[in-house]
Amino acid sequence: MWGRLSEGVCRRAFSSPEAFLYEATIAVALSRVVLPALEPHVRGRRVLDVGSGGGRLATAICGDCSLVGVDPSWPQVRRFSRRVQGRAVTIQAEGEALPFPADAFDTVYSSCVYKHWQHPALAMRECARVLRPGGTLITVEIDGAASPAQFRRFADQSRVPVGLRAGYVRFAMRTVVGVAPSEDGLRCGFDNIDVSDLRIDRIADMPFLVATATAS
Repeated sequence: MWGRLSEGVCRRAFSSPEAFLYEATIAVALSRVVLPALEPHVRGRRVLDVGSGGGRLATAICGDCSLVGVDPSWPQVRRFSRRVQGRAVTIQAEGEALPFPADAFDTVYSSCVYKHWQHPALAMRECARVLRPGGTLITVEIDGAASPAQFRRFADQSRVPVGLRAGYVRFAMRTVVGVAPSEDGLRCGFDNIDVSDLRIDRIADMPFLVATATAS
């Protein structure tokens, strides 16, 4: 049962109600937690945000770079456009078929999108394809080995109502963590793309992995 629910929740784009709920409860906290991993790699660069959602991360960094977002969810694309107010561009597109030429960006990142891709290996190849040699590829994802305590610490930074946080943690552990990659699994996502200097770190006390690599 939980396996089928995990697939139903994660292996597709958000519907409009799901996008609204995510933005209202989780997106702000996720942006705050992930931002430090991205900031050193975006200043003055051409940046692609794959799975850009409602634009929380883009809003935080687009003043320092030239940023394009892509997301398969039309409600999220509209939300992104309203939020960034012309400071960045967003396009409705799948990560597995990025509508850009090779070598178009200096930095390509995705935040908690890997588990949503129907074909992660193809999406990773697309991310690498549009990245110039020497550019930086960053993949942030929930840790498939995350503990309930780590998820509770994240929940406490979110806008999930206090009385619902224990339920949110139980739901996340049974669904989202169920399809999230382990450290070894995330490393395998880089096996068939031409990168070097791959490093995978954990965000301290949080249920997230950060993979950073350099395009060869």
